[in-house]
Amino acid sequence: MLTKMQKIVLSYPKLKERIENRESPDKERAKAIKNLEEVRAEFSPTTIKTFLKFLDATLPKLYDEINYDDSMVDIKELMKDKCVVLVPNHQSHADYLAINYVFFKNYKVPLYVAGGVNLDIFPIGTLFRRSGCFFIRRSFANDATYKLTLEAYLYYLLKMGRPVEFFFEGGRSRTGKLLPPRYGLYGMLLEAHQTLLKERNTPLVFVPVSIVHEYVPEQKSLAKELGGAKKKKESTRQLFGLFKLFAYQFGSIHVRLGRPVEVNNQNLNIDEDPHAFKKFTQDLAFKCFREVGKSMMVTPTSLLALVLLDEPSGAMVWHDIMAKAEAILKYCHKFNIPITKNLQEDTFAKSLERAMDILIGNKKVDVIGREHHGNLYYSIREESRTEILFFKNTILHHFLIPSIIGDAWINLFSGQINDVKDLKEFFLFQRRQLKHEFYLPTVKEFFYGTLSVVSDAIGRRVGNLDELMSLERQDLYEIASKVGIFNRALTYIMEAYYVAGLALQKLDHDYPQGFKIEAFNKKVKEVHEAERKLDRLIRYPESYSIPLTKTSLKFYTHGATVENNMGLLKISKHEDFKVNLDKFEKNLNDLLTINIRVVKS
Repeated sequence: MLTKMQKIVLSYPKLKERIENRESPDKERAKAIKNLEEVRAEFSPTTIKTFLKFLDATLPKLYDEINYDDSMVDIKELMKDKCVVLVPNHQSHADYLAINYVFFKNYKVPLYVAGGVNLDIFPIGTLFRRSGCFFIRRSFANDATYKLTLEAYLYYLLKMGRPVEFFFEGGRSRTGKLLPPRYGLYGMLLEAHQTLLKERNTPLVFVPVSIVHEYVPEQKSLAKELGGAKKKKESTRQLFGLFKLFAYQFGSIHVRLGRPVEVNNQNLNIDEDPHAFKKFTQDLAFKCFREVGKSMMVTPTSLLALVLLDEPSGAMVWHDIMAKAEAILKYCHKFNIPITKNLQEDTFAKSLERAMDILIGNKKVDVIGREHHGNLYYSIREESRTEILFFKNTILHHFLIPSIIGDAWINLFSGQINDVKDLKEFFLFQRRQLKHEFYLPTVKEFFYGTLSVVSDAIGRRVGNLDELMSLERQDLYEIASKVGIFNRALTYIMEAYYVAGLALQKLDHDYPQGFKIEAFNKKVKEVHEAERKLDRLIRYPESYSIPLTKTSLKFYTHGATVENNMGLLKISKHEDFKVNLDKFEKNLNDLLTINIRVVKS
């Protein structure tokens, strides 16, 4: 006897057609039912109530609080007559608990969450499944029946009015930066919804969710993976290691719902125009992605990370940390960059102190002596810089424009930029580099943003780049002082690309016929270590990582200065390659020699 769920899933037109057209329909139907049993959630009110009691008792011992902001969307109203899908970013396994916990506490409704099958391990898998999690294989491209069963199950959830959630990046971010969206579940949900539209006119709404942690439990393992260590497979044995977490402090988790993205796909014929459907899916995914990025909040920890990691001397007194943090928050207020509630004016100082205490307690920051008028110096431990970079990266996309302006002004003062043409070329070069690291605004948006920041800095409107280049020297110093706090925000990326260029140069000299990517990856690490020992231009240990090595190679290959021919790399345009390398070297050198004082206003 088939259950209601099984009947609805098997009635899904595409799955039904596949079953009926197979040589053995009964066998194919049995396979689909087996797939459904593997995937489906088994929501249990009793289990989730017990789980909530456990979390109510446990979470306060690990976290200061879970802050939840749904001010931009009325979820209860949406769920009355719309199919609701939440699409959060993914930083930690704790995301599953945090989002589902606050959602159920606020609305008394469970979320049906897509989880990787790697989490379906005893006993946590059973607990998650009964709390609303459904499990998906990592790969199923060659199994059409599985794919259609999963799509039919999504159809069932939408039809039954269940709110669905999936992490659009496809996995946890190891760097802290948002990862490009995966399109698979977006496409399946759109197809499932189109089938539902034939039965009733229920709109489909995606709700972007931004989640940021003041400290991530898996921080150390994520940093090791950036250096090349293999990801450890989840296991029951690992669960017992969770008890070690009680020795750490994690601060707060901040969950913020963004502006809903309602889908208008009624006139989209998937079968007749698959190319249009693909583009529609990608546009939708990136629209949600951009909303998540806009809502990523500056936290006390990310603020400290931005200040401390960019300090050339490596150590700062508390007064200077506070001054720079205040200047950054002032920029946030002016340009509508979201900050957490605990960074508001009345709680700012205490929250920053609490974040520093967590970093010290978790042995990521050292407190150095009382050598200068009784002041304490704070410095991130050398071996922890890559871990702390994670938090800086969660907010770095908010500050790309002032950081690039800061670099441009250094070039202007050093005589490298003399006119509007030079300024445009500098901005476009920086943009070509950073497009491999971040999802960037358009060129038009970028220049508009630049003029807005400049206008704010000098207190009067600057309408175009010609006006900008004709500013008085005092105006230029005023601009430089206002954006100076961001001057070194992107230096670690510049270092990575410069090191990659040196590695390519050395390999091209030794192997003029070409060399493999594996040789490049190895050489980058060797060059980075050697350059850091020289202590000439490369100062940051965090400027080496596997992701940075990959993106730096993309910069050179996409710029057509390095070619990849059947897996063999070689420099194809030596003069252009040298120009790029010289630019990185000159910029890094200028950043080390020029120090513009930050003016508070």
